[in-house]
Amino acid sequence: MSSNQETHLIHMTNQIAANLGGGRDEETAAAATCRHLETFWARSMKHRLVATLEREDTALSPLAKRAVTLLAERLARRHTG
Repeated sequence: MSSNQETHLIHMTNQIAANLGGGRDEETAAAATCRHLETFWARSMKHRLVATLEREDTALSPLAKRAVTLLAERLARRHTG
């Protein structure tokens, strides 16, 4: 994936997390963000986003990173289960 595509996915994820995070505790906000990504994003986008977790310098906000971690766990369970 190009750096520009990755940057765009990260930016969108950070925005979604910020919008869904207002007034909620971190776990509830992360779960809501994860559900949004699961529901509305294409499989390829989800997998590209999860791949950004492997980089130490990812620009995901802490809330977005938690949501993407949840997404990665859910995708892994579907793949193995």
